[in-house]
Amino acid sequence: MKIETRLNHYIHQHIPITKALGCTIKLATRDKVVVMAPFSNNINHQSTVFGGSLHAVATLACWGLLYANFIDRLETMSIVVNHSEISYLKPITKDFDAIALRPEQANWEKFERMIDRKGKGRIEMDSVIYEDGMLAVAYKGAFVVSERGIVVPT
Repeated sequence: MKIETRLNHYIHQHIPITKALGCTIKLATRDKVVVMAPFSNNINHQSTVFGGSLHAVATLACWGLLYANFIDRLETMSIVVNHSEISYLKPITKDFDAIALRPEQANWEKFERMIDRKGKGRIEMDSVIYEDGMLAVAYKGAFVVSERGIVVPT
């Protein structure tokens, strides 16, 4: 089964807000995740996309990238967001995609070594949302992946 199929099934079953937002995983590989959300499900009183929706979908793109990389270990692993910040640079007025790319190889390898040695690791990840070729949203989040049962700091 394709990663996109597994990830779509998982988020719609275990993260109910994704159904309300209309999220669909368009692409999921170990290097890139693209999450689409329709304008109609996320419109606000200004006839633009609600900032909370943008934040949720941007977070989901990064979380999904971790899911894609740890797909074979998910029964024993937890993936949580630890911290996030977002910049809204331009209003979104149509369907949108949040794109997350795997962090630099050196950072990724350090992250994996921490998980292997300590049972948990923390990594910073970015996602972006463009409209008409212009950067509209820049998201940065810190995520923790841990073996279940290991306390994750909040």
